[in-house]
Amino acid sequence: MSFSPAEAALINAVPGISQRDSRELYPQADGAGLPVLVIENAQGRAVVALQGAHLMSFVPAGGDDLLWLSPKLVLQAGEAVRGGIPLCMPWFGAHPEHDDLPKHGFARNENWSVIEAAANDDGSTRVVLELRDNDASRALWPHAFVYRLAITVGSTLHLDLQAQHLGQEPQLHSFALHTYFAVPDVSKAVIHGLEGTEYIDTLPADKPRIAQEGELQLSGPTDRVYLDVPKVQTISTGKGKIVIESAETHCAVVWNPWENAARIADIGAGNYVGYVCVERGDMWDYSPTLQPGDIYHVGMTLSAE
Repeated sequence: MSFSPAEAALINAVPGISQRDSRELYPQADGAGLPVLVIENAQGRAVVALQGAHLMSFVPAGGDDLLWLSPKLVLQAGEAVRGGIPLCMPWFGAHPEHDDLPKHGFARNENWSVIEAAANDDGSTRVVLELRDNDASRALWPHAFVYRLAITVGSTLHLDLQAQHLGQEPQLHSFALHTYFAVPDVSKAVIHGLEGTEYIDTLPADKPRIAQEGELQLSGPTDRVYLDVPKVQTISTGKGKIVIESAETHCAVVWNPWENAARIADIGAGNYVGYVCVERGDMWDYSPTLQPGDIYHVGMTLSAE
């Protein structure tokens, strides 16, 4: 898949946005590559793959990349990208009724279209990508929809996600902005902003619900769904602080497989050290049921201090 003439016209009209082949930017990655957008201005730089509207990189001016990409990265049409910010939708994790459907939904593997691009008055840059139901999506999910992700790149990265359900019946959904944050050493990273909240530990078979006591510092395999979380979490990385803000979402998933990463082909042994996932979204107790015509709307802003 490549950029259409209409998309190219939108992109070329805005200074600082360019169409690239991922192989130019990530020559170490396996696979045939993906079409990507590079969005750059005086405040920051981002890389977005058309497949999945997938944020692969965000670097504030003068800073480090906030996002992690796997050293075992595979960039191949139809395969999920390991790292960055996958969009997990219209379901998160395994499908609640059909185990044969792809984990984390299909939106991250579909090709999205660029429908807007603009340079904002404050010096930031905004791009909007869209995915509509199609033959491939309806084979998995027989419902009409329109998904839009607005990406604003400046000194911060802002994502504005809208999912409109256009089917004829109410439909259960779940969503996550499955963000992989780059850290020097996950065992030394400290996550604030979850203190006192309840989490579901999804690793044991009985999936117990536990109250978080104090700040969170991982020491082994972790897969937790925190419920009814505050707007802001921070990650003290040892080099600085990453700030995650999302007023609309209710949950935060914290995940790192630790040594089990050796059994995940596109992560590989030892590479778990370089990231921690803190994923804002709505799932489990907060999975929304959308009525015909309903629009699910959430935002997330990432910044560095």
